[in-house]
Formats: sequence, C-alpha cells, structure tokens
Amino acid sequence: MSKRRFKVALLMETSNAYSRGVIKGIYGYIMEHDQWDVYLGEYSRGEPNPDWLLSWDGDGIIARIENETIAELIKRCQLPTIDVSSANLIPGIPWVETDDRKIAQLAFEHLKDCGLKHFAFAGSQFNWSKWRADHFKEVLEGQGVRCDYYSLPMHLDYHVVDEQKKIESWLATLPKPIGIFAAYDQLGRLIIDCSQKMGFMVPEEIAVIGVDNDPLICELCSPPLTSVIPDTFKTGYLAAELLAALMQGKTEVNITNLMAPIGVKKRRSTDSLAIEDPHISKALHYIYENASIGSFSINDILAIVPMTRRVFEKRFLEMVGHTPYKEAQRIRVARIQELLTESDLGLLEIAEKMGFEHVSYMSFLFKRETGISPIAYRHKMRKEFG
Repeated sequence: MSKRRFKVALLMETSNAYSRGVIKGIYGYIMEHDQWDVYLGEYSRGEPNPDWLLSWDGDGIIARIENETIAELIKRCQLPTIDVSSANLIPGIPWVETDDRKIAQLAFEHLKDCGLKHFAFAGSQFNWSKWRADHFKEVLEGQGVRCDYYSLPMHLDYHVVDEQKKIESWLATLPKPIGIFAAYDQLGRLIIDCSQKMGFMVPEEIAVIGVDNDPLICELCSPPLTSVIPDTFKTGYLAAELLAALMQGKTEVNITNLMAPIGVKKRRSTDSLAIEDPHISKALHYIYENASIGSFSINDILAIVPMTRRVFEKRFLEMVGHTPYKEAQRIRVARIQELLTESDLGLLEIAEKMGFEHVSYMSFLFKRETGISPIAYRHKMRKEFG
C-alpha cells in the first residue's frame, strides 16, 4: 500500500530572499522525508485574500499570517497550519520565526566592533521590526548608550519620495560617526542612498547594517550592505517538520519556535573604524576607494587633507592602529578574498582587476597576510560554504 501524499499550500511571497530561503528549507524537508503535492501561487502582502482556500481539498498550510483578514481565513479553513510570520495573529497554532533578540544582539556587537559609540535604529510598523527595535534598545541600555529611532509607514512603496526627505532630515540630526541598524535590507539600502545624497560618507560617517542578507539588494548597494544572516533554511525545514507531525495526527508540538541567526556578512557599509577626526575619516574613505586598483600615494591623500605628511602619518597611526599602506593592503586582501569566494575569475583576471602587474606578487601578498594561498583559500571556502 503506497503512502498517502499530503497536499500542502504555501502562502508566502517569493519576491524576497527571506521567504525564498524558508521555501528552500521546506523543500529540503520534503526531499528527505515526505513527498508532498505543494501549491505555491503568486502571493504578496498587498494581493487579494486567497479565498480559494475555503474550497480547496488540501491537508495543511504553511503561511505568513500578517494581517487579521488572512488570520480569519486560515481559521475558517480548519486545516493544520504553521505560521512563519512574526505577527502571531492566531494564538495556539505553531509559529516559526527568527530570534529577533539575537539578531539585534549581533547587529549591536558588529557595530560596536567597528569602534562606534553612537547608534540608531530604522524600522517599520511590522511586529518583527518593532521587536528588533525593542531588543536593540535593551542591548544599548545595558551598555548605558542611548538610541535614536526612525520608523517608516507599513507600506513604504507608496510614500518613498516623501519618506526619503524625512530620512535625510533625520540623518542630518544624528551625531557622527554613527552605526545604524536597519530592520531589513531594503531599508538599509534606502539609508545608504539618503546618506550619500546628503553628502555623508558611508561607512566612515554613517555605518549601516541590515537584516536578511539578500544578495541582490546587498551587492547592488553602493557601497555594498553588511547584513545579519537569518537561518531561513532551518526555519522552513522546522515549519515543514511541524506541519508533517500535525497532518499525521500528532497534537503536542512546540508552539513558539525561534531560530537563531547564522551570523553577519560583512560588506563595505561597515568596513571602517569609527574615527571622529574628519580628516583621518576622509583619508580612510579615499584609501578604500582607491586601494583596489593600487593607484595612489601618500601625496595623493595629502592633496585632500590639510596636514603635513609627518602630522598625517602620526595621527593616522594613533587613530587607526597601523599605517595608510597597511590599511590599503588590508583592503586589497579583503577584496581578493571576496573575488575568490564569490566569482569564478582566475588568478590572472583577479590580479589585473586589483592592479597587480604580476600574479606571483599578488599570491605572495595574499599568503603573507592570510597564511594560505589564493587557490587553497578558494577551495577551503567552497568546501565550507558550497
């Protein structure tokens, strides 16, 4: 006798990296355990309610239940359901969500490690954003530090131009340098755009960290956006595991399931030490912008900062902890690591892109700074992270 195939509906948008990651986790569970017939339609927060569920001959639902109307519809279906939204609008049904306390903690620790002493939070009206704000505030209060806040409307798309002006006005009031924790990547991108429009250097004056690690959003930001990485695969996998238990008739499962984030993907938007001296901050920005092509000298920096060479080098060493040359080498090695990990470029192409005349010198520098050859580093990263 063949095993029954359950029919499961997934009600979540596919337009963002978080939901796609959750769906991958659900798929991972299905491949390892049960073959389900899955319905995944076009669904987004702003679309009409899926009334077809009321006449659907299905067995279970995994949904992001983010408003009362959807919640009432799910209740009327009377099917086993797992909620993968933070709204928690149907008390008593299992829900799986990221651990926002740990996300806020990671964001703070990362910004603090950048040497920042001023912090701000930008978010929206969704529950998960409010929780991240509350937890971020708790962490800062524990350190005796205040936090500036900015909250956007529920649906930013309809007010984006007006909201940009408000964000720009808010940014102008903040102490610098400052670290801003954006509740999600798209908002982090908006903060970066507004900062640069106002003439603030990112990250030297305003460092920004988002959440979700959406590669399209983060990498297309200029500069690229640092982001907290939620464990979306485990979130989806556990949601599917819980639903399978309910569909098989089990009644006792965990109601609240919070998934810890994986870590932080550091990119340029936080890749700088917080330096209060505006001249050294400007020099750091210049070094980063030019280090990758290896075409600048101390005299080039002195052309944009009003200091003698001796005073500049002394103050730079005091504030940064190493020489401008060492900072440029650090940036070049970090960029090589990024190209080795995230591209298929050969060593010759990477050397040319990074301004090295010879591959051998690039390899020598890389091994001297990291203790491993470029090829060995690429193999190691791909083995660990696929």
